[in-house]
Amino acid sequence: MKFLSHLAAIVMATTALAQSEMPAALPQQHPIALVNARIETARSGVAAIEKGHVIFDKGRIVSVGEGSPAALPPQCQVMDCTGLTVMPGFINAGSQLGLVETLQVQATDDRTEFGKFHPEIRACVAVNPDTTLLPVARAGGVLSTWLFPQGGIVSGHASVMRLDGWTGEDQTIIPRAGLIVQWPVTQTINAPWMDKSAEDQKKESAKQLREIDRFFEQAKAWVTAYEADPKGTPGDLRFQNMIEVIHGREPVILTANSPGAIEDSVLWAVRRGLKPIIWGGSGADQCLPLLTKHQVPVIVAGLHRLPRRSGGSIDDIYKLPAILHGAGIPFCIATASDPSNERHLPDHAATAVAYGLPPDIALQSITRSVAELCGSGDRLGSIEAGKAATLQLVSGVPLEMTTEPLIAFIDGRRVDLGNHQSRLDEKYREKYRRMGLLPAVSAKPAAAGR
Repeated sequence: MKFLSHLAAIVMATTALAQSEMPAALPQQHPIALVNARIETARSGVAAIEKGHVIFDKGRIVSVGEGSPAALPPQCQVMDCTGLTVMPGFINAGSQLGLVETLQVQATDDRTEFGKFHPEIRACVAVNPDTTLLPVARAGGVLSTWLFPQGGIVSGHASVMRLDGWTGEDQTIIPRAGLIVQWPVTQTINAPWMDKSAEDQKKESAKQLREIDRFFEQAKAWVTAYEADPKGTPGDLRFQNMIEVIHGREPVILTANSPGAIEDSVLWAVRRGLKPIIWGGSGADQCLPLLTKHQVPVIVAGLHRLPRRSGGSIDDIYKLPAILHGAGIPFCIATASDPSNERHLPDHAATAVAYGLPPDIALQSITRSVAELCGSGDRLGSIEAGKAATLQLVSGVPLEMTTEPLIAFIDGRRVDLGNHQSRLDEKYREKYRRMGLLPAVSAKPAAAGR
């Protein structure tokens, strides 16, 4: 009992430490005009504005254009952004931010639920709004996330979240933004770590496919009965949360990382009249005719990984975004990593540029394209009038590793870009400055306000 009490104390202490002390940003108090800035709008087919302005008020962009604005709203704060670039905040798809804090501590891990089928789950409900990893992601320019639950076969609904707010409800933009289905691996695996025979693997995948089919058949039957007679149909929270999915209005996000799994899952979804999105994408280059025919989007789940197929080239995954773009297939890029690495999202997009993806498309792949796939394209992902003022000011070339946000706004609220890592960095730099081992450091360039 003494050991258990000590263990409980350790877990509670670890959980308590995993709380950010940074408050939510204050609401926008007055209009703000960013002038003399280079503007990467991330709009399809629209070139960057080399010297222009962005005006936003009450959390919404009201004006974007070249040169200086013709007129300013009353009480407008003007920020001179000479030498800086304005671009949308990044959006990471497949995020786990706020669902897990410390991988070694089970009490801080809310990514999965017991059981195989949980369409009633929404990722936003389990979010820890005070996670210390949220400020770290913001410091990398990630201002919104498309949050995915994990586990089981039907894991639950993804949610679109803003990275600012006192509570999970404050942070939620779209609570149900795609139903996650963990598609079985249909091709046998011959690897040292695999402890099942090829025959057993086939039997297991066939069993899981039958379970998926049966579950969706039951869901469709319940939805049909419910819509015909709402009062006479017994309630079922699981199937009630699948109505939009069954009708093809909410996407079904299928995890598939081989040509066989991609083909099987897409054909299954099309046959059922669902709206599929592929998560993972390895092998998608071998399924181009099928993906093109049905215009199935692909979320490329991380570029910084090794090939999954023994016969694959080392740069297969690096070239995949350029191949998808060339084929006209909608896609976006994600990190597919633990939340502490979300800040590296632009590095993944930059890798795709090095392997043939045009730079403007790479920027869109972590901004506008993600927003359109997750259902928030009318609000996020590009800089244009009417959309949320969720944007960042950076020095340097977008997507370069040395480029980092200097100022960021989420829904017009200026957010703190500091985090525990930056504070520790400054602490020990100050130590060595006092010892005379480091010179005084000039302040980072920032937009001037008046």
